[in-house]
Amino acid sequence: MFYILILGMCVPLIQFFTHFSNEKALKGAIVEPKMPGCTIDSLQSGFFQEDYEKYFNEKFGFRSSFIRLNNQLKYWIYQKVQANGVVIGKNGYLYEYNYIKSYYGLDYIGKDSIEKNVVRLKYVQTKLKEMNKTLIIVLAPGKGSFFPEYFPDSCRRKKGRTNYDDYRGFMKTYGLNLVDMKDWFLKLKSTSKYPLFPQSGIHWSKYGEVIAMDSLLQFIERKSGLQYPALTITSVEMSVKNKDRDYDIGEGLNLIFQTATYPMAYPTFEIKNPEQNKHKTMVIADSYYWGMFNAGFSSSLFNNGKFWFYNQEVYPDHYDKPTIASNIDFKKEIAENEVIILLSTDANLYRFPFGFSELFIQNFPSN
Repeated sequence: MFYILILGMCVPLIQFFTHFSNEKALKGAIVEPKMPGCTIDSLQSGFFQEDYEKYFNEKFGFRSSFIRLNNQLKYWIYQKVQANGVVIGKNGYLYEYNYIKSYYGLDYIGKDSIEKNVVRLKYVQTKLKEMNKTLIIVLAPGKGSFFPEYFPDSCRRKKGRTNYDDYRGFMKTYGLNLVDMKDWFLKLKSTSKYPLFPQSGIHWSKYGEVIAMDSLLQFIERKSGLQYPALTITSVEMSVKNKDRDYDIGEGLNLIFQTATYPMAYPTFEIKNPEQNKHKTMVIADSYYWGMFNAGFSSSLFNNGKFWFYNQEVYPDHYDKPTIASNIDFKKEIAENEVIILLSTDANLYRFPFGFSELFIQNFPSN
């Protein structure tokens, strides 16, 4: 028993040096520590020892497995999760708290601020139209507003005025080119053949992304007079094992076993009339556009138009080297694009449109 105990204590150390077992990496915003450099000065000063201790504490053998075990036990016994901002709802539905906040209006920025932002957007839309370009604004649904019935009792409160309410109202009043996907998804909720939101994910489903893009293309064509390729679903595969972003909150919990899920739909689609992919279109959006971007819609539908993530990082350029929006020739980018899309889920409307209006006005002031 003594030798077995000693061997058990040595296994993590053996794993640290040999990596004889392939561990599943942890998910989330994790910064991999770097092995500290060793010099005579760092040894004498003790800095190397301190840095190496921090490194070892983050890299010791089977650390990921121990963390997953700890998280799993807390999830089973206490219904608690080790992920910032994640809330466990009824029937195992998972939320991020900011989506619950936006549903109740706890992040409401005020009527005057919202109208001011909409007036700026109206200026952008008018100026772009003078340049023979089109601005499209998309209000995407959120997990909280789509599934409020599964909120835990501890999060329930009286519903107040929301950013979505006022943005929607003012955008209609000022005549902005608005696609209200949130309203549309809520209308589809009881009739959709396939799930529009996953149980353990925070974004709209893969199926939801495809039908949203199809609807968006038709709206762009009506408003701009341009012709885009057509997006057609050819088949749909149902899978009990949720894939990609349909399980993004569940992945971030770093558990051993999967949380509650129901079968999700994974469509196969076809791009018709690909020769009409000639209208460069840029998208300024939050994470709700990532699934569409990863599906290749920017390249196959928008003539390799770029994705400005929160109007900060520009993709796909950012994959090769850090590409920050503030370092790009903004006037040149606007000149190259025929359509500009601003997209935000309701949980991010408190910071919408991510500084784009101000940047545009700085570069294209009124005469």
